Amino acid sequence: MGAIPVIISDLDSAPNRLPELLSRAGLGLRKAPYALVKSNICGLYHPKIDLLSRLIEFLLSFSELVIIGETRSMVHDPEEQFNRLGLTALTGRFGRRLKLIDLSDDRSIKIRVPHPHALNEVELPTTALKAEVLINLAKMGTHSSTRITGALKNLFGLLPEKHKYSVYHPLGMNEVVTDISQIVKPHINIVEVKDKVVLGVDALAVDIVACRLFNIDPSRVEHFQFVLQDRLEEFETFSKKIRVMDSR
Repeated sequence: MGAIPVIISDLDSAPNRLPELLSRAGLGLRKAPYALVKSNICGLYHPKIDLLSRLIEFLLSFSELVIIGETRSMVHDPEEQFNRLGLTALTGRFGRRLKLIDLSDDRSIKIRVPHPHALNEVELPTTALKAEVLINLAKMGTHSSTRITGALKNLFGLLPEKHKYSVYHPLGMNEVVTDISQIVKPHINIVEVKDKVVLGVDALAVDIVACRLFNIDPSRVEHFQFVLQDRLEEFETFSKKIRVMDSR
């Protein structure tokens, strides 16, 4: 594996420069029936609405439809959050080309985990598994079980169960997050960190850079180590491959 590009931009300027930033981060344009954005709508850390709006606008330039998809959490239901966070209002701007979907109601498919840490198989929404364009939009924050929540942890939100805590936490959250990451491969990962945005194709590389901006040692995040183990990589070796480009 060669150099892994990761882009850093100021959060305030990122929405207006999104096409350029996504291109530099490695997102190739492709015609698609729909693009799915998995954002942390039902969690504790929500994306900036302006960034999400510009992302939708960009995706509609080559996709017939953009879907914002989220599953239920112990605290929130997607429909309630779509309204509260201002996403429902965006449908007035984009019309039928934007759909807000509760993925907990989606038909799900069981997928075998290649190298299980906690789960032999993972049940995931069909809409996520069949998306030709999958965008992973997260916001960095602390988490009691995984130390941080970023690009990799955001994919945990694709699991359709409402009571995720009682189902998966006893199995080991770091292990479960790692198992999901073996199956779900976003085409681009975008993580808000304080007043910055980090973008890249490789979710682990994006999370490592985001952690450093968040003043957390990424080598101490357990699910990062599990992902590296699956890749047969050492932390220091992998970190040296990350090419950080500060785009101001």
